[in-house]
Amino acid sequence: MRAAFTIAGWLLAGLTLTGCDTVDDRSASWTYVHAAILRPSCTTSACHSKLGSRAGVDLSTPDAAYVLLTGRGCDAPALPGDPPGNFVRPGHPESSKLMYLLRGEGGSIMPPDVPLPDVEIEIVERWILEGATCD
Repeated sequence: MRAAFTIAGWLLAGLTLTGCDTVDDRSASWTYVHAAILRPSCTTSACHSKLGSRAGVDLSTPDAAYVLLTGRGCDAPALPGDPPGNFVRPGHPESSKLMYLLRGEGGSIMPPDVPLPDVEIEIVERWILEGATCD
């Protein structure tokens, strides 16, 4: 009887996890993008963590990452012009450097060891397209 409950639990968990296979099923909020995509994929000890920020890029905290990517703080008004490094142009994923890096266009792909799944790249793209808000 216990084995049946365990198997049923695993099946239910599997169905729940596979229910978020499309970009529309997952949030495109900054909180989700940072916590579920950028932090686990980009802030490893050798890449963009506080201890090992390659190229001066620290994505370890939501605030630091947001400032770096958009050129402004969460509570600050949008500044005229492009953000430093042009990583994210709110509303314009096609001209945001972050999208080129995530897709590997132009030679470099981020993260270099294990590229992001397409669905995660699409979520980042949707976040940028929706204005790259800090929510």
